[in-house]
Amino acid sequence: MDSAQDKPQLSATHPAPPQNSDTGQPPEHSTQPDVATEEIEEGRAAYQPGGFHPVYIGDIFNDRFKVLSKIGYGRYSTVWLVRDLEASDIQHEFRALKILSARSYGGENDIFEREILTHFRNGEDRDLIGYKYICHLISHFEHQGPNGTHVCFIFELMGETLLSFGAWFPADMIPYSVMRRFTIQLVLALDFAHELNVIHTDIKPDNIFVKFRDYSLIESGYLNDISIPQQNREEPQYCPIPSWPLRAFYFNRADDTRADEFDIALGDWGVASWTTKHLTEKIQPVALRSPEVLIEAPWGTATDWWNLGALILELFRTVRMFSGRVPPDGHYELKRHLTEIVDLFGPFPTKLLEKGNQDIVDCAELLTL
Repeated sequence: MDSAQDKPQLSATHPAPPQNSDTGQPPEHSTQPDVATEEIEEGRAAYQPGGFHPVYIGDIFNDRFKVLSKIGYGRYSTVWLVRDLEASDIQHEFRALKILSARSYGGENDIFEREILTHFRNGEDRDLIGYKYICHLISHFEHQGPNGTHVCFIFELMGETLLSFGAWFPADMIPYSVMRRFTIQLVLALDFAHELNVIHTDIKPDNIFVKFRDYSLIESGYLNDISIPQQNREEPQYCPIPSWPLRAFYFNRADDTRADEFDIALGDWGVASWTTKHLTEKIQPVALRSPEVLIEAPWGTATDWWNLGALILELFRTVRMFSGRVPPDGHYELKRHLTEIVDLFGPFPTKLLEKGNQDIVDCAELLTL
C-alpha cells in the first residue's frame, strides 16, 4: 500500500503564494490571504511608446479572444485570461494571452521567442515525449496599439508556477514523489528543446508551470470570486490593474487530488537563445548561473543542465546550492560564488578556465586552486 508520503495530497486550506525572487533565492512562507497583487508592479511608466499595450477588460483581440482578467506580467509582457469565442468545448474555451511590449520586436535587439515557439510547434520533433512538457503556443498574431505594434501569443492556460506551488505543503517543501515526477518532466522538456537547438537560459521557479486539471472552476469559481476593476477609457494616462492569480481554481480540492498526479510545463522562452545565436551572454538568475557563464566563457546547452540541477535542490529542500553572499551584510561577490563551487566540486577544468575572461579567472585565483 502506498504511504501518505508517497501519495501526498494538497492542503485543504489555501495558503498565499510566496513572493517572487529574480535571484534564485528560495521562497519565503506567507500567511496572507490569496488576493490580487496589491502593487501594480509594472507601473504606469511601462505603458509608453515602445512599452506595454493598454488592455481593458472586455477587449477582443484578433476578432476571437475576449479579455476576462489580468493574470500576470513579466519584464517583456503582460498576461491575460481570455475566452476563445470560437471554442467548441470548455477545455479549449479559456486561454492565456501574452502581449509583448512593442520594443520586443522591430528593433535592433529582437528577442527570439516567437521564432522558437513556432519552431517547437511546427517541427517534426513534436512526437518526442518532451514536447508535452513545454508550454504550447496555440497561435500568434500582431496587434497595433497606441504604444506600437505588439506580438501576441495564445497559450494553453496554466494553473500556477512552482514559485507558489510549494506553499501547499508543510514548510513550503514539495514532497519527494512530486519533485521526482516534476524533475523527470523538466529533463524531458530540456532534452526536447536541446534536440531542436534551443537553450532556455532562464530556468527558475516562476518559469515552471503546473498544468490545469479542471477548467470548469474558471467559470464557477474564479470569475465569481475576483473583483473586476472599473476602468476608464477616457483617462489620458492608462491605469494598470492588479493581477488575479488562478492558483486557487485550477484543480478541485474536493476530488482527492494527489499532488504526484500533476504535470508541469517549462515556459517563458522570452530570453531563450539558439545554440548558434545568443540573445545575450549574461544569462540565468545569479545564484543559478553555470560556471562558464560566471567566468564569461562560451556556453551552450550544458548551461541549462547546471541551472536545472541547482534549482531542483532549491525547490525540494528550499536550500540554495550557491549564493555568493558575503557576511555580515550579505552582499554578492563573484569571487565568493566561484569559491563555493570549487569547495563543492573541486577545481575548474583548465580548458574551461582558458576560455574564460582572464581578469575574472585571475582575480578569483581559480588557477591556483
